[in-house]
Amino acid sequence: MNPSTKITARPSRRNVDYWLKIYLFAAIIGALGGGVAIILRISIDGIRYFFTDILLPLITIKVGNYNLGLLFLPIIGALIVGPIISKFAPETKGSGIPVLFESMALKGGKLRGRVGLTKIFVSSITIGSGGSAGIEGPIALIGANMGSIFGSKLRLNPMEKRLLMTCGLAAGIAGSFHAPLGGALFGLEILFQGVTLIESIPVFFAAAIGALVANLFFETNHVISFTLNSVNPQEFGIFLIVGIIFALIAFIWIKFHHGALLSFKSIKIPEWLKPTIGAIFTGIIIVFTPMGMGLYGTGINGIENVLENPLIPLLFLLFGILKMISTSATIGSGGSGGIFGPSLYIGCMYGGFFGYTLEYFFPNFIENPQLYCFIGMAAFFSALTIAPLNITFILVEMTGVTHLITPLLIASVASYFVSRVLLRGTSIYTLLLKRGETSLKSETIFKMENIRVTDIMSTNLITVSPDLPILEFARMSSEHGLEQFPVLDFGKLVGIAYIDDLFNLNYEQWDSITVNQMMKPVNVTIEPERSLQNCMDKMHEHELRAILVTKEIVVEDDKKDIILLGILSQNDIIRAWEQQKQE
Repeated sequence: MNPSTKITARPSRRNVDYWLKIYLFAAIIGALGGGVAIILRISIDGIRYFFTDILLPLITIKVGNYNLGLLFLPIIGALIVGPIISKFAPETKGSGIPVLFESMALKGGKLRGRVGLTKIFVSSITIGSGGSAGIEGPIALIGANMGSIFGSKLRLNPMEKRLLMTCGLAAGIAGSFHAPLGGALFGLEILFQGVTLIESIPVFFAAAIGALVANLFFETNHVISFTLNSVNPQEFGIFLIVGIIFALIAFIWIKFHHGALLSFKSIKIPEWLKPTIGAIFTGIIIVFTPMGMGLYGTGINGIENVLENPLIPLLFLLFGILKMISTSATIGSGGSGGIFGPSLYIGCMYGGFFGYTLEYFFPNFIENPQLYCFIGMAAFFSALTIAPLNITFILVEMTGVTHLITPLLIASVASYFVSRVLLRGTSIYTLLLKRGETSLKSETIFKMENIRVTDIMSTNLITVSPDLPILEFARMSSEHGLEQFPVLDFGKLVGIAYIDDLFNLNYEQWDSITVNQMMKPVNVTIEPERSLQNCMDKMHEHELRAILVTKEIVVEDDKKDIILLGILSQNDIIRAWEQQKQE
């Protein structure tokens, strides 16, 4: 196997050692991911205890039945995390999933080492102080960061690094929610699509190890308590309709969330102060709603409360709307946290609204209105992330109710299909990741792996001599509309010259300078059969604006020679990317 291409899908006797190494790495990353899930949970619980049990009594301001001191908890948290995120690690802003997309697709799986520890700290404070955010984004970024560091230290190739990043993410999710199957599917469905079954096995293995490690520390009770003895087959059609409706609700919220992000981005105040603005909105909502209703923090406790003590339909609707606002305020302003917990809460509230409204009008038809809370969770998250499978199995593992699989799949697949059409393949995680007019998508890496360099390289080569005067070089660039030229000296490739570098030279010296004095040496080339993703990895690693496509041939007396076949520039890659988007 050529280690610079991709992970082979056919382990044989020759590469058994290789796969043993991969599984060993996956086990190590899985154990670390489970350990980080423990640390993050303890950290959030500890900070929440400090804010609500120690700090709140000191700043309590009672006005009737309302405690205005609650307003200041998320504000204090935002004032702590804002400067840290802005000055130390901007990657820790928001959920962290978009950062992973960018790292996996464009940076060869590289993440700065400081990101993981910083993310634990800022996300714990954001969520513990009352910010409306989830833990899936933080744990995903932290777990993937460990995989990236591990892969970099061992000098693994980019595809192996991406696999270990996915293992770390899956293990963290599995350990956080006691959901090894859902954790693995989260990584594969949202982050690393297109891998073969054999390539995905280490991810499931890492997720199982992560869940095992976390379960050794925490009780293995289900995250959400729920009992369902059976499902009325006559309601399956309603599940389908509800799934479609939730896709529309998710689409509206994504647009609102996107608008909030852009609005906060446009505010002319220091970046470190922006989370405080969002915290004010969140704090106001917390003040005027009961603490146990889930508007404080992730919202998981609110889900448990409404399942035990159902609300009237209008209150379900109201709390769902308020959670939408507070989550967009927290994350959109630059707070640190994901959308998993809040999206489950929002889905639960709207699902409860539909379920109990239907029960009111059709009491003999709706057997269990609480079921619609779970239908709402699955359909809403599926529509937001364009990922119907992982949410189905995460909810089944979080509740231990296997009867949920069929209803959840019906609703989540329906919402997935409608949302994919509405969002054109993007998701709430990738909407802001654009290059020009092109958005990163979860399948970007898979698509780039299936495009060969030879399919898109420019073969209309115009070469120049190293002795060519600069003014003549500029004239050739203008005449042919090209920005880079291979430099050949008596047929031998010696460099590459960029027209942009011309402007770094003193204009008065142009008459006396030749291409030889401005060209860049060619230390890295790529073969035509390599994938476009491999090409992007090389260009990022060596900071190249263009890369020459070459092929090694054998000449007389077994001597080898390099022939120039083409050139691939950043513009060529962007055009290929846009073509994939149109298809």
